[in-house]
Amino acid sequence: MNASSVFKSIVEPSLERIPVLEALHIEGHHGREYVVNQTINRNVFTEFDRKLSRHLAATRGSGFPLFTVSVQVSERGGAAAPRQLAVAHYASVPHALKGIAERATAHCGRISLKIQHSAAGAGDMAAHVTREVGPETVDAMAVALRVARHLGEAEFLDMSGDFDIVLAGPPGKLRPMVMHLANGSVSMPCQTGDTITPFECPIHGFAEHAGGNLHAQGYLASARHALVAVKEAAVTEFRAAAEARILDFDRALAGRPLDGHRLDAAVSLVERLKAGLGSTLAGLAEDAMITALDWSAEISGGGSDRVRGGSQLVVAHPAAAAM
Repeated sequence: MNASSVFKSIVEPSLERIPVLEALHIEGHHGREYVVNQTINRNVFTEFDRKLSRHLAATRGSGFPLFTVSVQVSERGGAAAPRQLAVAHYASVPHALKGIAERATAHCGRISLKIQHSAAGAGDMAAHVTREVGPETVDAMAVALRVARHLGEAEFLDMSGDFDIVLAGPPGKLRPMVMHLANGSVSMPCQTGDTITPFECPIHGFAEHAGGNLHAQGYLASARHALVAVKEAAVTEFRAAAEARILDFDRALAGRPLDGHRLDAAVSLVERLKAGLGSTLAGLAEDAMITALDWSAEISGGGSDRVRGGSQLVVAHPAAAAM
């Protein structure tokens, strides 16, 4: 499985989700009005999956999505229960807001979007603000996200904002870059010693403007340096977590057969490990690598029992169980 397949089939079912923002608008279709409610949810991973995601972001440029947008559609004034549409996944709240605006404006051009910043649950819009959204809003968000990309992948940035302002904080101790979408400007708090020297420029053509300023160059160089350190830490932390997970699971088996819920757990762990480290599990300590590769061979091929470190693994296959 690739990372996307692992997320959908193994990681996503175990997620907890926290609603953080709700957006609602009205669409007209064939003479009827429909209420479209889109809720941004924060994906809460297990500690191991969080480390796997950061490892994937560091080594392959993209980890598991940190936010999911759920969509409900109901006829305005109708008695039927809302229909649930397919969810969409995003790297940050600004990315999710861009996706929400794209969906809304694709059907309506310009809309009045009602936004509840502390969603207590789907449909609760008691304390909302109204924002006019059009194609230019989507374009401005897209430009801001491209500028933020100069600091690194979204998984390693502290990103927040709305349709007016997007903040992107790089790893380390640097203060966040602020993108003002209303007036199309970028502000960077460039630091020299204890002194902060703000650098401001138009958001369009950011790379050219920043490239001609020594303070901006220093800010971006510091951000890149911190990014490399964080990525290296993400790789080493996942390897250590993977080794501990393998050996802990092996102890938990305690010689019992690898079947039933134990087989399900082994499949889940092995697929996570392969998603992060490849089919050879390169980078793991030898004892952990051999242990996990034995499980992988038993899962995929079955066959004879394997004895490792005092644990005897037996895979029960459906065909054998039926005999």
